[in-house]
Amino acid sequence: MKAVILKEIGDVDQLEIKDIPIPKIKDDEILVKTKMASINPIEIKTRKGNRFSKQLLQHEYPILGWDASGVVEKVGENVTEFKPGDKVFGIIGFPGFGKTYAEYFVAEEKHLTYVPESVSFADAAASTIAAITAYQALRDFGKLGENTKVLIHAASGGVGHYGVQFAKHFGAEVWATASGPKEDFVKELGVDHFIDYKTQDFEEEAQDMDVVFDLIGGDYIDRSLNCLKEGGVIISIPSATNAEVEEKADKVGCVGVRFSLKNEKRDMEAIARMLKTGELKPHISKSFKLDEIREAHKELEKGHTTGKIVITME
Repeated sequence: MKAVILKEIGDVDQLEIKDIPIPKIKDDEILVKTKMASINPIEIKTRKGNRFSKQLLQHEYPILGWDASGVVEKVGENVTEFKPGDKVFGIIGFPGFGKTYAEYFVAEEKHLTYVPESVSFADAAASTIAAITAYQALRDFGKLGENTKVLIHAASGGVGHYGVQFAKHFGAEVWATASGPKEDFVKELGVDHFIDYKTQDFEEEAQDMDVVFDLIGGDYIDRSLNCLKEGGVIISIPSATNAEVEEKADKVGCVGVRFSLKNEKRDMEAIARMLKTGELKPHISKSFKLDEIREAHKELEKGHTTGKIVITME
């Protein structure tokens, strides 16, 4: 099978397409023929060097990727939920390694969910890490409901565009930052109040917020605290730039959350239901073939992606 091998920590030149054996499965594992994978900032960071990199590079075949959809090819003797031919998707292996930048991947039952009949493989693969992050963060820490005011930064991006949809699902009133050309896009998602971060100060436009969903980190944390009412919550996602969010929030009488996702099957099943009903609509900005993985990484690194980028195996 074709797979993307990470040779060493570094730039996109460290990603190399190789032909390697199709992996063998154990009794409690499932072999899936990959249809689509999606890429995330975490894979860019792993390629460049983070807490996952050293361990991954010790593998015989260091393959990036966690998000994928595909068709079950083979199941181990102890597998009871899935059978060959089933359409599945999920966050594979996380917080271990999913190795989804490949024509086949191996998964456990707990990391797979059925793709609804009306949902494409691309939409399923795109609705994994980014969608779960937004869903869990806003549900578990934002505790959104009717009359909740929430500010979402980078609302047109991968996590952000799901965040807007989930915030509206939970009944919140949504303020959102993005660049001017993306105003129509985020308003179609359900944003009530659009803020062009290039021409407007969001601190002035969004006041007395109950929740800030921070997808940028750094000085956005300090600035966002000025938007929160007393006792409000700021949920910060970028782990490299949010180390002090808890302390900073506490100093001003607010709650800071350094979020990390949990790979919960019940949450992926909830997302599958919302995909089926059309309540959740992924936006895929670009699709690349597996052998274009370097170009895909470069595109995500630009930092202005609308929605998600996917990798097709066909």
